[in-house]
Amino acid sequence: MKFLWVIALIIFVIYIIISERKLKNRKDYKEAPTPSKNPSNEPLVKRWWVWGLILVLIYGFFVSTSNKAESHDETYKTTAPHSIKPSPVKKRKKLSDYASKKVSKFIPVKNTAKAVTLSAGKYKVGRDIKPGRYVIKAVKGSGNLSNSDFTINVILGNDDKGDQLTSFTTNLVKNDKIKLDWIESTSFTPTPDKYTYKTKINAGIWLVGLDIKPGRYVIRPIKGRGNLISEDGSDNNLNEILGKDTEKGQVSKVTADLTAGEVILSTIELIGLSKK
Repeated sequence: MKFLWVIALIIFVIYIIISERKLKNRKDYKEAPTPSKNPSNEPLVKRWWVWGLILVLIYGFFVSTSNKAESHDETYKTTAPHSIKPSPVKKRKKLSDYASKKVSKFIPVKNTAKAVTLSAGKYKVGRDIKPGRYVIKAVKGSGNLSNSDFTINVILGNDDKGDQLTSFTTNLVKNDKIKLDWIESTSFTPTPDKYTYKTKINAGIWLVGLDIKPGRYVIRPIKGRGNLISEDGSDNNLNEILGKDTEKGQVSKVTADLTAGEVILSTIELIGLSKK
């Protein structure tokens, strides 16, 4: 739009210049001993409507520029709190780095996590947050929870009817960087040392063999929608969007063989696992 205003102004100026030259070359203009009172013989630059039109074009140019800037600012304000940031170029860590330590018999290790509540900001595990396994919740406000390579990248809040998650369970490993955007207060609560097999799991990163009993399951979303991803070291990894809106590429269920050592990442508020 700004470009069109500039073109219009340039065309109008060129028109004035050409008209002025034609007027001065007219025979009656040259022979007149005194300036003519006929409006048609007056130079365009002396006509009030010409300057009025120039002012209108200039005003339109600046208004167009101003509206574009305001539109950009408004778009940023309305979309920033809920945007999902793209993964950076550097290589993403394996999901297994965020599950409990894998040992030959999947014996759970003592959780070294320590409860802490943090405001919005950037934090380093090992300095600001003790390494360990946590349930992370937004106590006040809502916004993004992410780590340095965006393996963890979710929206925390208390509105479970939308895309917000009321909690996210994961291991936090030393030297990882955690970022809390737009959340006034976020709690990090250690999980119990004792592991039990679950058939309903909340959003988080889970390990088959400790959190989930190995086997063949039908997995369905109970509440919410989102991604279900797995890593088991083979080409049979899960990568589905579970939900109830099939027209948007969501599936209502997925059947999978979950093997010991497989890591599950869910960004769905609650999913159910039924033995097949």
